[in-house]
Amino acid sequence: MTTAEKPAQQLVKLPLLAPVSGEALPISQHYEPAISHGLQGQGVMFKPLGSRLVAPCDGIISEIAATNHQLKMQASHGVIVEITCGYQALDTHGCGFVRKVNVGQRVKCGDVLLELDLINIRKQIPHLDIALLLTNGVLTVKPHYGNVRANEETVLTGVIKPK
Repeated sequence: MTTAEKPAQQLVKLPLLAPVSGEALPISQHYEPAISHGLQGQGVMFKPLGSRLVAPCDGIISEIAATNHQLKMQASHGVIVEITCGYQALDTHGCGFVRKVNVGQRVKCGDVLLELDLINIRKQIPHLDIALLLTNGVLTVKPHYGNVRANEETVLTGVIKPK
């Protein structure tokens, strides 16, 4: 089959719901330079008001930081969804981040991933910006900004070319 005879592959959209209640902002406003410059992926950031961090889509937990401030999950089509809480969150040594899932666990959209002790965390680190990032096969993203409620509004749509 020549290239001209191959059927055109459709692009797939992967919608992600807000993982936390608060304000969704451009990722360029994140305090961590590696995140704000897009070196860790494309996405959106949040100024959280809520204390529950929920799964933005269905997937499998693939990685959790020892301090519980960062986790990755594999979503459909091999896309990696990364959620990182806070700038310099390693300084907390995990205090204020209560993990509710384990590596290898299958989660549904809206399942609680982390409980955040916002008062304790804000005493320890200057900025609790939460980044929602997409990597691995995402062609582009369409972010949605403004005030959002966890598990209710779409905040990021990834465009993927299935393999």
